[in-house]
Amino acid sequence: MLDYRETITSSGIVIPFIPSIITPPIERQMRLDRYEGGESATLGAILRPGDRVLELGGGLGLVSTIAARTPGIGRIITVEANPELVPVIRETHRLNGVHGVELRNGIATAEDGRDATFYLHRDFWASSMTPKRHRHLRRVRVPRLSLHRLILELDPTVIVCDIEGGEQGLFADADLSRVRAMVMELHPKVYGREGMAEVLAPLAEQGFTITTPGPRKRSTIRLLTREGGAQSVTGEAAARAEPAPGPASEGTTPARGGRDPGSGRESFLLAAIHDAPAAGSSAPAHPFPPRRFNPWPISTPHTLIATCMKNEGPFILEWVAWHRALGVTDIVVFSNHCSDGTDAILDRLDEMGLVQHLPNPALVAGKTAFQPIALDYVQRMGVMRRADFFISLDVDEFINIRTGDHTLRALFAATGAFDVLSMSEVNHGVNGHDAFRPGWLNEMMPMHQGNGSACSLPRRGVKSIVRLSERVKKLRNHRPYMHDGPAAIRWLDGSGRPTRHFSDNPEENGHDARGSFDLVRMEHFPLRSLGSYLVKMARGDVVMRDRMVGQRYWHIRNRHEARSAHTGYQLARAKDWHARHLECDAVLMALHESACAAHSALIARLLEEPLYAERRRWILENSWEGRDDDPLTAPDTAATGNTEADEAAAAGAEGAPLTGNGSGAATSALL
Repeated sequence: MLDYRETITSSGIVIPFIPSIITPPIERQMRLDRYEGGESATLGAILRPGDRVLELGGGLGLVSTIAARTPGIGRIITVEANPELVPVIRETHRLNGVHGVELRNGIATAEDGRDATFYLHRDFWASSMTPKRHRHLRRVRVPRLSLHRLILELDPTVIVCDIEGGEQGLFADADLSRVRAMVMELHPKVYGREGMAEVLAPLAEQGFTITTPGPRKRSTIRLLTREGGAQSVTGEAAARAEPAPGPASEGTTPARGGRDPGSGRESFLLAAIHDAPAAGSSAPAHPFPPRRFNPWPISTPHTLIATCMKNEGPFILEWVAWHRALGVTDIVVFSNHCSDGTDAILDRLDEMGLVQHLPNPALVAGKTAFQPIALDYVQRMGVMRRADFFISLDVDEFINIRTGDHTLRALFAATGAFDVLSMSEVNHGVNGHDAFRPGWLNEMMPMHQGNGSACSLPRRGVKSIVRLSERVKKLRNHRPYMHDGPAAIRWLDGSGRPTRHFSDNPEENGHDARGSFDLVRMEHFPLRSLGSYLVKMARGDVVMRDRMVGQRYWHIRNRHEARSAHTGYQLARAKDWHARHLECDAVLMALHESACAAHSALIARLLEEPLYAERRRWILENSWEGRDDDPLTAPDTAATGNTEADEAAAAGAEGAPLTGNGSGAATSALL
């Protein structure tokens, strides 16, 4: 009997939460109600009373449970290769009152044969018959189950297939004449677009119409129906299953009898694969212009930060001073659609030689993917050829180095050679600040989410310090893509511990961060104040234009469970740098004051609109403190005292002497 203490409900199905099976990448998708969402919605839309379902790849039992709960459903056979998932599937069925699903452990293959080797991965969804795709934990022998015999036995009307690339070649000679619909997940990152054609071409030859259901243009889910089968998808279900627009008949392959025998196959291939990512397509092999990379150790490291900004005027100077003071040598900022003076501040900093300011290249391209396009562009700039390390960092994120003299050099000395060092985020709540007040975020907002072994949100996003070398395949916002090689990638967490989580999971941007904060962490101030949150809500997402920051964003990030940043020394040093390099320029300081005034004025205007006034009211009444056990008890009381003195004491306890002008001219310049 399975031992577990919690369940997770995903797509309306109760699933036992077993941490050894459901690792953080899948847990996150389940808690966000995204796990197998495409297959679930599509299958639920097309099933009819009397359907007989053959499921290849049972996973956690979610899809077979959805099928079994369909009124009037016929026989269901589920085939799952991973023997460790079989009891989980049975328990999912039991929890949801499902009976009669025939569950078989084995690998569906085109032909009979001896038992096959199956490679088990820590993340169950990465387990497969191929040892090279992911580093596996162990291998097992499982029976081969002939697809031909399964079809003869069940006579299925619907087939669901998600077998991590095992679909390639599986259906080439299968008799599917009595199958009216198929829901299939393709895996182009395993076999590329040519492999997609190999999977789908024989199905088109058997008369299936192929569509991409749902709104995601780059989805790997395909719905295959025969003439007449698609009519079962009506109303809201039809909207979910609508094909994505694209070339060749708007993403739909004509059914048998409607294709030109000569050109139809080519049109089918274009329509079926044009919107799916090819193997390695997101990671070009040579992202950098020709250059020489410095070997470790690097005596005078050049560290480059690149970022995108829109209407961040009040917060720029603290962020620049903080990171230049800890040893960042170059900062490139791309801006777009600024109305609060952000672009003017950046222009002035550019004139002073402190940053390099450029309009976001997405504007020239006529695109809205501001951050991805900017990151692609910076990789080809001259400043990149001089850099030894690269960091993609937002203006609300502050690197907190917790070793030596709290500089990048001290961090590199503590870690030794690495390829990537991923810093875990620590989200700081608003600390009781309803209204926007100019000041140092690192001073005014010390309370943050908990980081201990029992913290409520152990999974955290990361930002990464990337050592530039031939091993870097592509720079990305949270973590890079890296080339495999004869030597393993040396990937460290914020405590300097080697981790294989990111190299084993190329799409992962976060991890279970417990124990990863000893040497460096990322202090994240995503909200700043309630008023500033409303501005962020109005501004939209930095990655994609017109994507609004929602209520959940506030609820997850407004945390006040701990106070352990201990940034007194870093804060004093940043203020000293600010005083020596920024305050001396009257033009810059006037632009800063103007941006603060514009920020306050924008908040006032937003609060005149019902949408923002209602959001503020809801937060104050329902989610002001983030958690019932937050130490904050009322706005602008518990977290607005002399935090600098507290942080200085903390820094002194760490043995780091305070230098600089403390709370003198630098503070008054920002306030």
